[in-house]
This record gives sequence, structure tokens and C-alpha cells, in this order.
Amino acid sequence: MNINSRRNFIRNTGLAVGSLAVLGTVGCKKQNRTMAELIKACRGVHNFLTTPFKSNGNLDSEGFYKNVNFHADRHSKNMSIVVSCNLGELFSLDLEEHQALAQAAVSGAQGKMPVIQGIAGGYKLSLQMARNAEAAGVDALMLFAPPHGSSTAKGILEYMYQVTTSVRMGVFVNMVHGHQSQPVAEYWAKVIEELSELPNVIGFQDSSGGTQVGHSLGSLIPDDFLWIARGEKHATQALPMGARAYTAAVACLVPKACYDFWEYGISGKIDKMQKVLQTQIDPMSAVRSLRPGYSAAGIKVALETMGRAGGPTRPPMGQVLAEDRPRISEIARQYAEIESF
Repeated sequence: MNINSRRNFIRNTGLAVGSLAVLGTVGCKKQNRTMAELIKACRGVHNFLTTPFKSNGNLDSEGFYKNVNFHADRHSKNMSIVVSCNLGELFSLDLEEHQALAQAAVSGAQGKMPVIQGIAGGYKLSLQMARNAEAAGVDALMLFAPPHGSSTAKGILEYMYQVTTSVRMGVFVNMVHGHQSQPVAEYWAKVIEELSELPNVIGFQDSSGGTQVGHSLGSLIPDDFLWIARGEKHATQALPMGARAYTAAVACLVPKACYDFWEYGISGKIDKMQKVLQTQIDPMSAVRSLRPGYSAAGIKVALETMGRAGGPTRPPMGQVLAEDRPRISEIARQYAEIESF
């Protein structure tokens, strides 16, 4: 499919974004978006949510619904919710939990923001996860390559092709694992270029830390293909150069700051972008870096401090030591946002 054919397909192809009323609460508004509308809707901050668990280790679906609904009611502008990502302990979830999170997120979002769900694992498991997500009304998938050191470029391509063509919804490719014999950027540029021939592959999350892949796909970016930067450090380079979204681990705590950072970045206002990063986002991010292994656990303690669902993490993710909880709570009370925008 050449670029013009792809653009015509994207403009005119509808996505059936369904809805399920779960947990006996508010159902999501049913929407029908074209691919182009979905790409536009997913520009902005990709809010990577943690997965709350109860003290007995079971999934807290109701708490997750409330966490998502918090953003739908207060912080939905240019924000997407990313469910069961790495920060959301994707690899510790079983199939039923993965589906329950999809249903809770779609219901909690109320059609006000896109819901993207992480997909990873074995071939058959990934196929079932993708189909379940589509049935739940998720807007798009974030498709991770299987963490297998012996995989080839052809094998990764086939895996992603099979999962992508099993659904009609939009798919973002997450470029995490490189090929042993090639630099990561070169490897993924080839894979994504091939996958971009599929009309429902609508973008990629660039985890390389550079801008080479974005440059190589310049004919598709930004109108027909969404380049998603990973984290603020990468986004400071990528947003001014054509990326139109970025992943934010602390957007659940400082959504307005993350939104401002993104808006300044795409507008080329680098000084203002850096100021928001240094005065608001970096101080809040200290809850994740107080000790190694606190990436998800620190955010969960901060969420609990703000009256939202957090709970413990599951192995192999680290737990916050009792002696560190007061310090994390103090950071949350000082920097976390509670007002809407």
C-alpha cells in the first residue's frame, strides 16, 4: 500500500469502538472513529497507569475504574489512558485480569479519552488478549514484541502481523527489543516500515532513546502515523522534531504538568518545556527513584496518599520499604495535582 492509498484508507475507514458497562457503574459512550480521528485523538500525553491490587494480591478492578474515572472527569484533554503496560505489571496478569482491566478502563473513561491496552506474551495468548480488548471496546493496542533473545526480524514481523490482522482496531507498535545483529534503531525502522503497510498500524512507541526511526518514517509522520516518545528525557528531543505524543509515568499524579510539557514541546517552546520538567515533573518523579525497583511501587504509595487506589506490587516488581513511605507521601502532598484543567 503506497502512501496515498494508505492516507485514503485512514481517512475513510471506521473503527467500531464499543462499550461495556462493567462494575455496575457508568457505561462508556459508544464511538465510531475513523483511523485518522483515532490518530488525532491519541496525540498528547499517554498516561501509563499502574494496576492496583488488594492487600491479598487480587486485582482491584473497582479501584482501577475509579482511577481512570478520576482522569476522565478532571484531566482528559489530549490524554490517553494506557492499561496493562510495563508500569502496569503486564507480565504478572492472567488473561481474565487483563480483560477485567480493559472493561474497567473503557467504562471509567466514559468515551472522553482513548483507552490503549498493552499486549505481550506468547503467540496464542497475545491473540486472545487482542480479541478480548477489542470486544471490551478498547480504542487501540500497544503491541510489544515477545522478550525472546533468539527471535529474528522475520519472526517478530510475523508475530506482529498475525496479532494486528486478528483485530480491526488501531495498533501501536512498541519497539523495545532489538535484533542481535543490528542496531536497535535500524532493526525497528525496518520492522515498522513493513508493518506500516497494514492500515490499522497507526504508530509506534519509540523506546530507542533517539530520533532515527522517526526520521526514517518521515513521509508518514505526523498526519498518518503517530510517533510516541518514551518518557520526558526522550520527549525533549522527539517532540520538537515531529513526535506528537509521549509516555508519562507520573501523569497520574501531575497531569497538567505533563500536558503543559507536551504542548510546549510540540510548539518548540523548549525553555518553557524544560522549566515544567525541572520544577514539577522531575520532583514528582522522585517517588520512582528513591530506591531501585520503586518504579511502580512508589507511584502506588503516592496514589494512596492522594486517596486513590494503589496497593502492593507483584513479584518481580519491588515493594516500598516502610521507612520510605513517609518520604514518598510527603513528595506526593507537595507536588501532586488535585485540581482539574
